[in-house]
Amino acid sequence: MITVVGESLVDVVARQGHAELTVHPGGSPANVAVALSRLGQRTALVTQIGADDYGALIRTHLERNGVGVILAGPPGPPTSRALATLDAQGAASYEFELSWDVRALRLAKGSAAVHIGSLGVMLSPGGEQVLRLAEAACRSGGVVVSFDPNARPSVTPDHRPVAATAERAAACAHIVKMSDEDLAFLFPGATPAQLAARLLGGGRPTQLLIITMGHDGATVVTRSERFAVPAVPVVVVDTVGAGDTFTAALLAGLAGAGQLSPDALAGRVAGLLRDVVGQALAAAALTCTRPGADPPTAGELKRFLAAARNTGPEGRGRGQA
Repeated sequence: MITVVGESLVDVVARQGHAELTVHPGGSPANVAVALSRLGQRTALVTQIGADDYGALIRTHLERNGVGVILAGPPGPPTSRALATLDAQGAASYEFELSWDVRALRLAKGSAAVHIGSLGVMLSPGGEQVLRLAEAACRSGGVVVSFDPNARPSVTPDHRPVAATAERAAACAHIVKMSDEDLAFLFPGATPAQLAARLLGGGRPTQLLIITMGHDGATVVTRSERFAVPAVPVVVVDTVGAGDTFTAALLAGLAGAGQLSPDALAGRVAGLLRDVVGQALAAAALTCTRPGADPPTAGELKRFLAAARNTGPEGRGRGQA
């Protein structure tokens, strides 16, 4: 079982050159939970959903995808919304209308890992509760904590308090994944190597740092290894949910290999990590070929990987994570 903690909302998507708006269930943690479930992992999402039509849409979406829903916080506030505007290349920018007041948080029974990140960590008053839950899980010694800051400068434009919160979250995380855009916003001027030196030492639990770089793939750093993994070429429709799919596929790949535990992550698993990160990049790329946050199933990912191996490096675009 993997527990994801954080916001769920509706993405109201506006595409450049199109008059109509489309509505999709979304929110970074909710996307991660759905992707995990589609990839065959038992998954629960601890979240806040309003008692309105958008809330009903989200809950139906989660339940249809096999995600257990643990509601936290009062149901009175309206369901959160994100207006996602897509440019001509399919890249998304966001504006948010948010409510995040969660309480009495708990992990689903039997959880081997908990994933936190995005606005669910950064927004008050609920963010403090999420951090305390992650810190308690880390202290327990048997639960892997995964963190993706997934920074939203349009909501939290001052990088200093956001960076401080991200450092606190990373300090209790065994796995830290962030995009190159997150790195530039949170730690201006820092390289992946410099960030790794900051996060992977000093008695911290962090064993794995991954920086995703869109069409340039990903940089992977452990306490003993550093290597790059190339992206998978695709024709991009949009990038909504690609980074969330990467995170889910990373956790699912580690779980499937029996490596989703603090002790296993502390071992030397570089060869395995190359394969798992490669599959996670492929899952993100496949998500980029479809509109909205629509992560693949395990079967779809398997077929996509087989086709990618057969076609080689040619492609007109590359997946984003």
